[in-house]
Amino acid sequence: MKVELLYKGVQELVAIPDSHRVERVRPRTVDVHTTDENLIQNAVDAPIDSVSLQDFISSYKSFLIIVNDHARPTPTPKVVKVLLPFLENKEFKIVVASGTHKSPSEDDLRTLILGNFYNRLRKVTVLHDSKSGDFTTVGTTTRGTVVMLNEIINDFEGIIAINSIEPHYFAGFTGGRKSFLPGLAAYDTIEANHSMALLEESCIMKLESNPLHLDLEEAAQMVAQNHPIFAINVVLDGTGKIAGAFAGNVIKQLYVGAKLATEIYSPTIENEPDILIAVVNPPLDQNLYQAQKGFENCRMTVKSGGIMILIASCYDGIGPKDYAEMLQSGQTVEDLAMKFEQIKMNYQLGWHKVGSIPPFLVDKQLWMVSNIPKVVLSRMFIRGFSSIQDALDAAVMEKGENASILIVEDSASVCPTLSAELRNASC
Repeated sequence: MKVELLYKGVQELVAIPDSHRVERVRPRTVDVHTTDENLIQNAVDAPIDSVSLQDFISSYKSFLIIVNDHARPTPTPKVVKVLLPFLENKEFKIVVASGTHKSPSEDDLRTLILGNFYNRLRKVTVLHDSKSGDFTTVGTTTRGTVVMLNEIINDFEGIIAINSIEPHYFAGFTGGRKSFLPGLAAYDTIEANHSMALLEESCIMKLESNPLHLDLEEAAQMVAQNHPIFAINVVLDGTGKIAGAFAGNVIKQLYVGAKLATEIYSPTIENEPDILIAVVNPPLDQNLYQAQKGFENCRMTVKSGGIMILIASCYDGIGPKDYAEMLQSGQTVEDLAMKFEQIKMNYQLGWHKVGSIPPFLVDKQLWMVSNIPKVVLSRMFIRGFSSIQDALDAAVMEKGENASILIVEDSASVCPTLSAELRNASC
C-alpha cells in the first residue's frame, strides 16, 4: 500500500508492504455547518461566565491584546477580524506572547500572526522577550512561583487574550491561562513553573489536580485582580478549520473547550504498534524543541521493543542552545539518565524534555527524519534518516514482515489512547 505523509510542508508518498497491519489516526474532522467568523462571533456575544465582548470593551478605555507566536496553530487573524470592529476609538496594543521561544520574524508576523492585518497592526505590535525587558511582579503562587510578567500589562486597563486549545504533554492543554505564563513571563518564572513538569501528575489532557496547570491558573487569576481579562480561544479540527470557539472567563472557558479538544485530538487505537510513525505538522516542525511534543504524545503507545520514527523537518535546528547542550550532555543513555536525576535537585528549564528520553530508550528505539545531521542526532541517541521511506524500510527490515504500524498525523497535538480492551489486557 502507499500512503501520503506530510514532510517539509508537502505530502510525501511512502510505500508500505501489504503484509503489515497499518492503523492511521489523525485529529477528527468536525462539520459545524457555519463559518469560522460566525463561530467566533457567537462565542464573544454569549461568553462563559462573563459579560459579552461588546460590554467588556465598553467598560474600559484601553486594552492589551495578547496573541500567540508562530509556534502555535492559532488562527489569530480570524479572531482579530471579529475583534477589531469592537475596538474602534479605543486605545490598544498587541503583544506576541512567545514565552521562551525564539522571537517571530517579520515574515512570521506577516503570514502567521497578523496576516492580512499586518500593515494596519504592525505599528502597535510588540514582541515579548523572557530574558530582557522590564517585568512586574504580580505575586507568588501557593506553590512558590514568583510571577514576574512583562510590565506592559500595567499600561492598559483591560486584557484580551487570544489563544487555541490543544492537548499539552505536561500542562494538560494549551490555551487560556498560558497567554500569561509562560506567554508573557520572565525566564525565571517559566523555569520555576516548568520544574513541575517533572511531577507525575503534570501530564497530557489532565487539568484537575495537575500542579503545573493549577500554578498557571493562579498566575492568570493574579493578573485578573487588577486587569480584567476577556479570553477568546478556538479549537481546530483535523483540517485546520475552527471546530469550536470559547470566550469569556480565562479559567472556565478552557475547561469547556478542553472537552472538545479531547474529542478531536485523542483517537482510540486498537493495537500497540511495533513501529510508530509520528508526523509533526507545521508550525511545530520548526525545531526539535517543539517537535518533541510529537514524541511525548506518542511514547507511551509504542510496544516494548518497538521503534518510533519522528518526522519533523526541523528547519531551524534543535532549538535553544541550552536545550541542545542538555540533549548531547551524556556519553551514554545511562549517563544522560543520571544527569537528569542530578538536575532534579537544581532544575534548569529544558530538562523536563530530556528526562523522558532515557526511560523510553530502555526497551525502545527513537529514530528521526529531519534536516538535523545524523551525527548530531546520534549524540542524542537518535538514529537519523534523510527520507521517510528509508526510515520505514529500515524499521520493517528490523521488526519483520508482520510488524504492526501506527501512523499518527499531527502527532504534536494528537494523543492516541489505548482502547479499553487493550488497557485491560495490559493491566
